[in-house]
Amino acid sequence: MKILYISAGTGENPWIMDAASTCRDNGRNAFAFQATSELLDSEEKEFTRILNELQDTHLLLIDNHGSATYFKKFDRLIAKANDLHIPTFVCSSVPDEMKDFRNLFPFSTEEYEFVHSCLELSGLENTTALILWACKTIGEEDIDIPPLRYPPTEGFYHPSLPDIYDFVSHEKRLVKEKPTIGILLHQFYYIRKNLLPIDALILSLEAKGMNALPFFLVTSPNEVTGAIGIRKFIETYLIRDGKPIIDVLIINMSFSQISLSDPGDGTKNDPIYNFFIDLNVPLLQTITMYRSYEAWAQDDQGLSVMEISSGVIWPEFDGQIIAIPLGSTGEYEGRKNVGIPIPGRVERIAEMALRWSILKRTPINERKIAILLYQYTGETEALGDAGGLDTPQSVIKILQKLKDTGYGVDHIPETGNELIEGMIAGLTNDTRWISEKQMRERTADLVSPLQYQEWFSKIPTKNQEKISDDWGPAPGEVLVAGGDFCIPGQVNGNIFIGIQPPRGLFEKVESLIHSNDMVMPHQYLAYYRWIKHVFGAHVVIHMGTHGTLEWLPGKGNALSEECCPDVILEDMPHIYPYIMNDPGEGIQAKRRSWSVLLDHLVPAMMRAEGYGDLLQLDTILQDYLRAKRGGEEQKAKDLITEVRSIVLARNLTYDLGLPVDAEIEVIAENAERLYDYICEVRDVIIKDGLHIFGQPPADERFLEMIYALTRLENGKVPSLRESVAKTCDLSLQDLLENPSGFNIDHQLTNGALVDLIDSRCQQLIEKMAEVKFDRDLIIFAIQEEYGEHYKDLETCCMFICDEVVSRLNQTTDELTNMIRGLDAGYVPPGPCGDPTRGNVHLLPTGRNCYSIDPATIPTPAAWKTGKDMADQMIERYITEKGEYPQKVGIVVWATDTMRTGGDDIAYILWLMGLRPIWSSRGGTVTGLEVIPAKELARPRIDVTLRISGLFRDSYPNLVQLIDEGVEIIATLDESDEVNFLSAHLKQDMLARLKEGLSEQEARDMALVRIFGDPPGNHGCAVGEVVHASSWKDRKDLADVYTTWGAHAYGRKFRGEKVPELFKEQFAQLDVTVKNRVSREFDILDVDDDYIFLGGMNACVKAYGNKDPVSVIGEASDPKNVKTRLLDEEIRFIFRSRVLNPRWIDGLKPHGFRGVQEVMNTIEYTFGWDVTSDAVDDWEYQAAAEHFLFDEENRKWIEENNPYAMHNIAGRLLEAYERGFWETDDETIKKLQDIFLESEEYLEQMGDLHE
Repeated sequence: MKILYISAGTGENPWIMDAASTCRDNGRNAFAFQATSELLDSEEKEFTRILNELQDTHLLLIDNHGSATYFKKFDRLIAKANDLHIPTFVCSSVPDEMKDFRNLFPFSTEEYEFVHSCLELSGLENTTALILWACKTIGEEDIDIPPLRYPPTEGFYHPSLPDIYDFVSHEKRLVKEKPTIGILLHQFYYIRKNLLPIDALILSLEAKGMNALPFFLVTSPNEVTGAIGIRKFIETYLIRDGKPIIDVLIINMSFSQISLSDPGDGTKNDPIYNFFIDLNVPLLQTITMYRSYEAWAQDDQGLSVMEISSGVIWPEFDGQIIAIPLGSTGEYEGRKNVGIPIPGRVERIAEMALRWSILKRTPINERKIAILLYQYTGETEALGDAGGLDTPQSVIKILQKLKDTGYGVDHIPETGNELIEGMIAGLTNDTRWISEKQMRERTADLVSPLQYQEWFSKIPTKNQEKISDDWGPAPGEVLVAGGDFCIPGQVNGNIFIGIQPPRGLFEKVESLIHSNDMVMPHQYLAYYRWIKHVFGAHVVIHMGTHGTLEWLPGKGNALSEECCPDVILEDMPHIYPYIMNDPGEGIQAKRRSWSVLLDHLVPAMMRAEGYGDLLQLDTILQDYLRAKRGGEEQKAKDLITEVRSIVLARNLTYDLGLPVDAEIEVIAENAERLYDYICEVRDVIIKDGLHIFGQPPADERFLEMIYALTRLENGKVPSLRESVAKTCDLSLQDLLENPSGFNIDHQLTNGALVDLIDSRCQQLIEKMAEVKFDRDLIIFAIQEEYGEHYKDLETCCMFICDEVVSRLNQTTDELTNMIRGLDAGYVPPGPCGDPTRGNVHLLPTGRNCYSIDPATIPTPAAWKTGKDMADQMIERYITEKGEYPQKVGIVVWATDTMRTGGDDIAYILWLMGLRPIWSSRGGTVTGLEVIPAKELARPRIDVTLRISGLFRDSYPNLVQLIDEGVEIIATLDESDEVNFLSAHLKQDMLARLKEGLSEQEARDMALVRIFGDPPGNHGCAVGEVVHASSWKDRKDLADVYTTWGAHAYGRKFRGEKVPELFKEQFAQLDVTVKNRVSREFDILDVDDDYIFLGGMNACVKAYGNKDPVSVIGEASDPKNVKTRLLDEEIRFIFRSRVLNPRWIDGLKPHGFRGVQEVMNTIEYTFGWDVTSDAVDDWEYQAAAEHFLFDEENRKWIEENNPYAMHNIAGRLLEAYERGFWETDDETIKKLQDIFLESEEYLEQMGDLHE
């Protein structure tokens, strides 16, 4: 009798080998073999061995902790077993799945239930009974099978009461006055006596003055074993009179406890009940890793693919605070696969629990909170910058809420500007204009070298040495005055409003060309230690997207004591408001700084509409097209003359690729294209101001946001615009595809009809607001105006009244849940992403946000979108060059992957000629399939990736998948004309062989197509160098990009530095790509786009001496994806947002912070030009005239953020001086005057505060 046992998610079965041995000792010819799904999924050779073992196997047992969805090779294993007619039993936590695979087990229901019981109950005796059953039933032996033994399915544990698990006995251990920390572990750890990490944690908690209340259970209720499940356990034992009996819960279990608590039988549609809301305590998620201590210690990523999925991503769905690893797996006293506590990590987890329990038990009026703003560049004009957030005004809202709740707040500024001015009057990170004497006078406090040395001596020796190597002996020079460390910020009662200390990249920017491993300076450590030990903060709030703490060097997940975020933050409770449409970077903060990540709403979005000459041009073009259609030749000629005048004056020839001084005939030939373009510009959505934390969009912005949220379909709810179009017997899609087309029935261009539809949408929303979103009144109004035949419109309007409005109004949950977090309560989880992409379900905000399951990437929806964008890129390249691109470089981020479900991954696979294989259960991607060349109908394209460090750490499975795909395609037996990748492999291998590499080494190097950040580090550094103007020529920027990006990743590479290979690959790129997900942020809103894609372009130009075709794909509407050349995209943004009066008018109420948005846009525009030659002279000129020479706009900038005035003028002058902008002397003279005047002002401001 041969039994093969496969475990998924539980590690090896500790009993099956011993049980088989016991049976043999008793004369039974029984043999057992086992493997884990993790091993089989990661090692094809091991999977092949198991398939061979199947040849003479009599029974296959697959035991899933959770679902078979996460065993990628499950289908292949089952198929082989079926071919061999092997009885197979599939055990799962999901009843539906058990039913699906019941037919694989060709025995009676009674026998099925017996085997199920054996597996569920586990233990040596029950496993032995299972093997004896197999010998009897399959082997036809005459055997008596012993009765099953029923171990406890749930209970309490403590080493002082090893065999006593009832609640009453363990409750007696608890000292009422002490904090009580619950510890959740799976029942199989208890049954297997695999408790060393738990014992160590208990010891540490108790040594620090806390009660430890460990308990074990099986998450799902189970009729077979009698398990009551986690929900009933919590309700029965952990909640008394509506209050928890514990202060904090440490969870040492994988997967989502909420999801598994009620796996369902396929008949339920309601959301699963979240019992953690009732418990209302912080959940600290830790993990006992499947890997050894040595494997973890040496791995910069920290966790394996399976561990990230089961131990990090799935728990985030429950709202856990992702902590650090508790234990590893190894051999102990002759036992294999034993959990072993990690020295130091156990104590840190206990310290985290203590800090959260202290926060909970400290009276509100005594709690101290540190709120940190950012000043990343170190310059005053950047103080309080954060993605999409009016940070100063948000801090005021928080202070108001804190004061109302009972926190000690002495003063609340009236405006955001007042708050910022108060901080500038103190000390910020910008000391350029003040003396050391002023620094000491204006600092919130000073830290002496003696005090710092005490703190410094307690961090790991390795970190002490690295900080000293990079920054010299303490105190160094960063924010040091008179030998003491300065602490910028202000104490306001029990609230410290501080500024995150300088990361050090700008202070040593010149080193970034050649170095990529610099750690934070001494003052960074001193600042956080001061917050904790001198100010005495109970909790830290990092204000907005994003700071530098979570990006410091160290492991990507499961941090060690030597990882810099761990060194800095230690055990501090951490709450982090973060914009909802940046899940990747937000998840970084969750996983590397154990934050409660409170997502906040994006700024209100509005339709760009027409303005100025563009609005006039729209009208004239409509008249021209109408005159031309009606045969009014003279009128048409007069109108096209007016069109030409505006086109030339506003440099629109650049947008259409026409001669700069295009004649009337050329303009006339392109009139339809011009009109189509103007329509597209005005139809895009742009930001209207900034979000204020905890505050729903107000007044007009509320209505704009409703419009933006319903422009697209929301699941099964139709688009508002499409629904209104149907009332006019129009197809919105047809109108959008051909704006210059003419509708005879309506006697209007299609573009004008889109405007009409939008106008009616907005009128309808206004009507809803007038009746306070009463659905019955709105339905009555719709039927009265349009009749009763437009059910889509009724559905959409009911959706607005019932869902959209209430979800937007619940934006107040941002503040509510912040207070809940500050009370050391449980902040409920929620998804995040781009709400205007048809994702109203992501609202309301204020949730502890999570990402998506990496095993499902790319999703089928992302597959379609990615393919469409890839095809558009190919078409555009053929238009530009007349041939297929051979080598494509693409920037791939974790954030975009999470937001779209993998558009970029689909893009890459499709270019190579691969398609994902999806499991029929849950949509998991289980492998890749080669698309036949005939079906592909074009060459296979060679794709090179520049991945972010966050992608590397979050999606090692996708790194492996793409690397596998590269090898599959590169080794196909196809001609060079059909397969560019295989052609390049031959060339690259030959080059490597000539360099003296062995054949295998040459092959491995030739297959490298994935490059990324240095191991344990993050970033490109191009942005810092550009900002600081610390570069001579474009090759400097390319060299920086290489220093930080020339690290190889794949199945055989873990970040090895390969600069020459990197330069060779990037020099040969024909196309460079960065795809965008939505219009909530564009490529002039953030610097990462120009840093990653612009840096790639700089490499192609510097190393390859050629200009790549650089494209931006856009999938803000997945059904209408667009691809533009980079310079076209920048022009489009200038037309729709940058020069649009509606955009700057939306920023003006935000004062100092609003000006930053203008300043950032100008800098990022410059960044695109210096890396990619992507900006026209007219764009610089228009920016100067619109922001600095326009009296009203200039006055607004001067009055609100004069520091930014200096920055903007300086950046435009730099563009001129470096030769990127040609303009007249008068323009430069104006800019120089503005620059000098603002510089004098800054010097005076320094003197005023002396």
